Amino acid sequence: MNSAHPLENPNYFTNALENIAILLIPIGFIFCLGYYLQRRKLAWSIFGVMTVGFLLLLLPSVISETSGNSALDSLGIQQANGSMEGKEVRFGAAASAMWGISTTATSNGSVNAMHDSMTPVSGAMQLLDMMINAFYGGVGVGWLNYFVFLVIAVFVAGLMVGRTPELLGRKIEAREMKIASLIAILHPLLILAGTALATHILVHHPQADWAVQPQAWLNNPGYHGFSEMLYEYTSSAANNGSGFEGLGDNNIFWNFSTGIVLLLSRFLPMIGPLAIAGMLAQKQPVPDSAGTLHVHTVTFACTTLAIIIILAALSFFPALALGPLAEAFTR
Repeated sequence: MNSAHPLENPNYFTNALENIAILLIPIGFIFCLGYYLQRRKLAWSIFGVMTVGFLLLLLPSVISETSGNSALDSLGIQQANGSMEGKEVRFGAAASAMWGISTTATSNGSVNAMHDSMTPVSGAMQLLDMMINAFYGGVGVGWLNYFVFLVIAVFVAGLMVGRTPELLGRKIEAREMKIASLIAILHPLLILAGTALATHILVHHPQADWAVQPQAWLNNPGYHGFSEMLYEYTSSAANNGSGFEGLGDNNIFWNFSTGIVLLLSRFLPMIGPLAIAGMLAQKQPVPDSAGTLHVHTVTFACTTLAIIIILAALSFFPALALGPLAEAFTR
């Protein structure tokens, strides 16, 4: 390992600029959208929800990594620098945790530490980041998924307060809600169905006559092994590319099944928002009135964040409870 100061590395500034660009481009897209829609307050509202959501995932991960690994504590190993298993000394626990959340938020797949070696809390936050898949995202990806949550939030909030559900001056009606609901369900369906299939094969056909037997997939049994399989499909569906590398995934089953999940999860969700946008474009603009539900307020931003959390929790909490959360509570 090179122990030289990071500034002595000729690629240091290049890598730093690339990392900054990866984070700023998705954020910049939101403000670009607000500029072209002439709704800059809405852009700030979206940015606020995404940032709060990002921080809600980042802080537990940083705290968990800097607090050390409880499994190592039981061995009497001092962890003054936090949990350093699978991490580079030049980055440390905090920066590794931050990049773990950043890479799963921006769908770029780059890593500066082994995600499989991070604490269960960090693993859960990285998984949840990709399961929500609406905080920043790649170039346009974050907005694509956020738009679906926005449509649902507009409809739900309109029903709650008795106001007309309108978005960008157009009414949100049953057709738009049906499409948004189907797209919101598709993401967890593909992830959980893939994980369920892999788990079924592993449990009931561990010695199947394949090039790589299912019993050889996992280097880590129990809760963590389940998390590895769940992460693989989540990363595929969220177009991330990172993984829990304790999983032996270079075989026909994993290459084929994750490829199917990737194709369906990336291309089908594009159709729904485009269809909704086309429907809204065909409608006559509705001028603002006393009954208009404004989508740029702090109250509506909080409502949207609550909708995102509730939908993600209802869809993915059982799977997270069987994997990283169970691992965290049994350590």
